[in-house]
Amino acid sequence: MKKVLKWVGIGFVTLLAAMLLFVTMGLREATNLTLHTVSLTNVPDGRYTGAYENNRFSNTVTVTVKDHAIAAIQPENAALGQDTLAQELTERVIAAQSPAVDGVSGATASSKSMLKAIENALQSAPGAEAVGQ
Repeated sequence: MKKVLKWVGIGFVTLLAAMLLFVTMGLREATNLTLHTVSLTNVPDGRYTGAYENNRFSNTVTVTVKDHAIAAIQPENAALGQDTLAQELTERVIAAQSPAVDGVSGATASSKSMLKAIENALQSAPGAEAVGQ
């Protein structure tokens, strides 16, 4: 019986270690992302897709530009439970007309990874120019 409990304990500790590793993979990189404003002065109307890939902090978005302004942002693969985060960031980016906005408190890495995907979408547009790089 003691041998079984020992192996159950070892299995439990191993599982916890694996979960901790998964949760922290890519955390530092996502938290330390630098975000930039993108000039839309020469960007034609259209929909532009961008992605940021970093383990569990990966996002893909489609940004709609109309009259040289960000008109809409559609997350393509928001993680389960991140709908509120995506909505808050979308509102902030549209209000500021830039992905270089403050992230949502308590969700820095998730916020920055979504904002980087938005920046990448805007930078993929013809005529887009990064500001402040």
